[in-house]
Amino acid sequence: MSNVIQLACDKIDKKHIVVSRLKRTPSIINKLKRFDGMKLRNMQDIAGCRAILATTKNVYKLRRELNKNRMFKVTDYIENPKEDGYRGIHLIGKYKDEDNGVDYPVEIQLRSTIQHSWATAIEIVDLFTNQSLKSNKGEKEWLEFFKLASNEFSKIEERTQEDVFESLMLTVSYIKKLDIYKKFHAFANSLKTIEEQMEIVDDSYNLIRVDFSKSTVNVWNYPDDLFSEAAKNYLILEKEAAKNPSFIVALVSSSSINNLKEAFPNYFADSGIFIKNLKEIEQKYIRYQEMQPNWFSRWLALAGFTGKKE
Repeated sequence: MSNVIQLACDKIDKKHIVVSRLKRTPSIINKLKRFDGMKLRNMQDIAGCRAILATTKNVYKLRRELNKNRMFKVTDYIENPKEDGYRGIHLIGKYKDEDNGVDYPVEIQLRSTIQHSWATAIEIVDLFTNQSLKSNKGEKEWLEFFKLASNEFSKIEERTQEDVFESLMLTVSYIKKLDIYKKFHAFANSLKTIEEQMEIVDDSYNLIRVDFSKSTVNVWNYPDDLFSEAAKNYLILEKEAAKNPSFIVALVSSSSINNLKEAFPNYFADSGIFIKNLKEIEQKYIRYQEMQPNWFSRWLALAGFTGKKE
């Protein structure tokens, strides 16, 4: 499936990133608990692919390309964001394994770079603060901050037409109140990536283990023909993670480690693009403030206030 997506992306966006992954066991268990009546056989996103493109416009082009035969059920979280502010497009369908002829449920997530920076930032906060903001559960101030940030990011992409100053002002106030820049800098500095484990190998699988107690990230690389070994070791580490809350593990496929870090920055506490977007929002707020006295003067003039005593 990832090859099909790669070919479609090549036509649309040369800077695209495509990765596939297996859903982590704790995520599967959590989803089974969260939704009444959810069965493992009906879970649509155990296996999945993610495509990240430069713009929302390209995201919609890819959706049309992938679904031209109407193979997928489409959920548009760009036009109708989730309650927590999440934006993106999800395609749900079946993928036939040619080796055994079995159809597997699969989910394809399509995001712009800005949407992806928001989605991974919320996961970073969840990982480091032991919250569930991604499931719309957690501290009220963090939840409100991410909703506001999502709205302002949408303005950057020109997806939201209504430019409400109050939303901009509140976003900047939460950036300061939560000390966002300092916290994300601390998150990034707390992880020491083990570079020697991170060989760049095309068409490979990467097994990631984050140990928060030691502030380390381990990455093991497996060629495509050693997937069964990767899956076996993944299950071993998942059992360790189930007993140790300071561990998280993931098995992902990527054409290079650079793509891996860009596609899954939450595992490396990399929030660079997210922070860049927040600073753009702050600059916009400063520009509004600088213009405000002029607006006020014009309003007074229109209202007939000249400042002169009668």
